[in-house]
Amino acid sequence: MIRYAVRRLLYSVPMLFGIASLVFVLLNALPNDIAERRAGDEASPEAIAAIRTELGLDRPLPERYGEWVAAVLSGDLGVSWHNGQSVLTGIVQTAPVALSMIVLSLVVALAVGVPIGVVAATRGGFVDRGLVGATVVAMAVPNFWLALLLVLLFGLSLGWLPATGYVDLADSPGRWLSHLVLPVVAVATVSISVIARQTRSAMVENLDRDYVRTLRAAGVSERSVVYRHALKNAATPVLTTFGIQFVALSGGSIIVEQVFAVPGLGQHTLTALARGDVPVVLGILVLTAAAVVLINLAVDLLNAAVNPKVRL
Repeated sequence: MIRYAVRRLLYSVPMLFGIASLVFVLLNALPNDIAERRAGDEASPEAIAAIRTELGLDRPLPERYGEWVAAVLSGDLGVSWHNGQSVLTGIVQTAPVALSMIVLSLVVALAVGVPIGVVAATRGGFVDRGLVGATVVAMAVPNFWLALLLVLLFGLSLGWLPATGYVDLADSPGRWLSHLVLPVVAVATVSISVIARQTRSAMVENLDRDYVRTLRAAGVSERSVVYRHALKNAATPVLTTFGIQFVALSGGSIIVEQVFAVPGLGQHTLTALARGDVPVVLGILVLTAAAVVLINLAVDLLNAAVNPKVRL
């Protein structure tokens, strides 16, 4: 198991380096000149040239890339071009908000999606068709549209939950949770449907295998057959889907943060993009890519622990 973990980690390092390098080149090859945007339409060529020199944009791309790689390896993601704040400081201030939403959404998606999939696979008939139809409808609903409906219904019309804003967990756990209920529902709905469908498919396949018929013939209880044996063997594709949903939720939370006015990493990213703040955008994308690689690594290790054949 340790050998497998080390091998997967070694595979992840060049992947992360390649992603970071590609992001750096793409962001620095944008057609619009950041110096011109910062200087304004009335700026003279001399003023634009001075800003380019200040930002280091007058130097060759390979030179800037080498400096950036050396800085990242030392733990320095640079400073914002907008306010001079450390990129890492800005990310640390906004990442916990986004992580709260994403982690809660993943927990809800797993806690709701897996039971739905198991029920659909074991009950069959009308229940199966009804649940599958509901998941199809849920997957077709855009999360930003669902977020707007939730704000209008539960936030403005009924007043049951806060429509916008965010409260830190340390300040008030109850208010923190109440402010996250609607965003989490909006973000997690699609993931619940995806995990439910994957669980159902994997369960149907396993319940039709010979070992299940053998267990039933041996007098093992149906509950034990379903939850102890079939669900365990169905866990590998479900865990893989769970890891993929982390990436999907990271992207989906950006728009949902705007709807609910949540000051998270998504809002921080969009603000930096609007300002042309390349170091901030680059730092966020690199750390997000690192998180995705680590999550995929963790999912691979869980799969290997559940299914020993994966290690081969």
